[in-house]
Amino acid sequence: LNIKTNLSELSESDLMLIQDEGSQILSEEIGKSIDFVMVLCEAGRNIYFSANASEPAAFIEIKNVGALSSSLSSSITQKLSSLLERVLSIPPSRCYLEFQESERHLWGWNGKTFAS
Repeated sequence: LNIKTNLSELSESDLMLIQDEGSQILSEEIGKSIDFVMVLCEAGRNIYFSANASEPAAFIEIKNVGALSSSLSSSITQKLSSLLERVLSIPPSRCYLEFQESERHLWGWNGKTFAS
């Protein structure tokens, strides 16, 4: 989970909420151990969205080893959008989410790929 926002900074408490709850959402929705969920949060990014760079916005990337169904990506979109609205006051209309599926041989961890 990679979250980029144009907010100038994130408080430590907001960052912890995003990391903890974002990890939990993905773990529960995708059905994988939270031990394999990574969350990156980057504030202070230059995001020009809907002809506006001054309003809060976010770009969220979700990468998964394996397939993501339409209903699953819809559910994750709703939950992550709600999380960012509740914690960071970024409205869902100012968030884009991009989902990427990968095969096991295209992801590495612990010195080997997930296909090994």
